[in-house]
Amino acid sequence: MKHPLHTLAFAAVLATLAGCGQKAALNGAPAPSLADATAPQTVEAIKENVARAALPKANKATPAEDYIEFTSGHQIMFAYLALAAMPVDYKDIATTYAQDFAQASDEFRKNDLLTALKPKIDGEVAKAGKRRYAKMTIDNPIQKYDFEKKGFPIEGSVWQSGSYRFFSDNSNYRVGFSNGDAFRYLSVPAEDSARAIEALRSKYEQMHLVVYFYTQEADISNKTIKAEIVKVALLDKAGNVLASQ
Repeated sequence: MKHPLHTLAFAAVLATLAGCGQKAALNGAPAPSLADATAPQTVEAIKENVARAALPKANKATPAEDYIEFTSGHQIMFAYLALAAMPVDYKDIATTYAQDFAQASDEFRKNDLLTALKPKIDGEVAKAGKRRYAKMTIDNPIQKYDFEKKGFPIEGSVWQSGSYRFFSDNSNYRVGFSNGDAFRYLSVPAEDSARAIEALRSKYEQMHLVVYFYTQEADISNKTIKAEIVKVALLDKAGNVLASQ
């Protein structure tokens, strides 16, 4: 069943398209036909934009110290469970989260371990639900300077549709960015700064991109968190900020 707000928003977008077409016709440009406005690809794109617009948005004024750093897939897992707001499959989570439980062959011992783990799992989920601002660090994040864009192309897993970030200790749970297309390039318009960064990149000097984001919702179809990027910062190996956006 479609959400009524999504249906209304979708109708509003189609109405806007129709209005734009009429205006173009008045200006002498041919108006798009209804068939063009409702072509399958166009409809899917509109649906995606409507769904994205309906997601909760970050408060851009949130201080940097409020962003917790994700360094483990377990953190993504607990954040996902908090957003999903569904009954927790404790055995499944314990198998991923606790090596002792996963390796135990004695069913009584497994049951005892699970009983002890349940409060801890619940606590981690509750904590994750209260802290929705997070950050991740990406190594070797940029490509060679693009003179036309006046910036550096950012690693594809940040902006490509259908791409995700995860950690090897628990790769079942992932983060995908709903507004990654706005961060395809790290803008560095000042030539001196761009030259310095390109010099480091060309010499394979270590650099990191810190992605600050807000967790929006859980996609239960693939155990993925949808997140809104708030900002990104490029750091050198000493932790100095080289550029931000």
